[in-house]
Amino acid sequence: MPASDAPVLLYLWDKRTFHLSPFSAPLQLEQAAAMLLFSLDGELLIHSQGTDIHCRSALLPAGLELVVHGQGSRVAICYLDVFGEDHALLAPRMASECGGVRFALDDEGACIARFDALHRSCAEPQVVWDWLEQLINPQQQTPVGFACDPRIVRAVELIKADVACNQSIAFLAEQVGLSVPRLTQLFRQKIGIPIRRYRQWHRLFVTSVGVARGMSLTDAAVAAGFTDSAHFSHTFRTIIGMSPSTVLAHPGGARLYAG
Repeated sequence: MPASDAPVLLYLWDKRTFHLSPFSAPLQLEQAAAMLLFSLDGELLIHSQGTDIHCRSALLPAGLELVVHGQGSRVAICYLDVFGEDHALLAPRMASECGGVRFALDDEGACIARFDALHRSCAEPQVVWDWLEQLINPQQQTPVGFACDPRIVRAVELIKADVACNQSIAFLAEQVGLSVPRLTQLFRQKIGIPIRRYRQWHRLFVTSVGVARGMSLTDAAVAAGFTDSAHFSHTFRTIIGMSPSTVLAHPGGARLYAG
């Protein structure tokens, strides 16, 4: 299948999210999750911390504000696991670092060719998941020195368990045995963003899963804790860098999956 006829791919899993589509407009991002990007048809231009970076692959940490110019290329984006294990595995494999961005993955060319093939074949979600596992953690190992703080893991579990509820930070802190200032500090240190930002990010994920499973955008957004679909769209644009309709209005259509 020609690349121009291939649909947008949006595959949603609890651990990672994968999105592949052409990008003509710049993405203005306020990073809520670490991301791995590949440009399939030409260079990306990333503006971060006053620096311009030209590259074909990039690893972006959570919490970073930047602008990504896809320059008309198809871009494969993998939103990585929230606790940072994927980022820790990939960081040593990037050849360069500038402006808080690591770029030029060690096996970049082969990865770009593989993502191109996956897009042209409208690959099944399991095929994409298996490829991401092979790419990110081929040895199925834990990064040296990496450990999840069980208190932060529990705080994330509590947020996910009742995503529509605005549980206070005081409630979360009490449940995990920390003071409010210490939980706030530790959450940002381990996850890379504030608790409120993470809650917004997870609500975007839950809304997108609802749409992929057949709910209307309004119903899915309200069920995830947004006031209405307009509130969801504003948050989506702020965090993801584009409007939800950009994902769904591609001429080749969109293929959505929620696992």
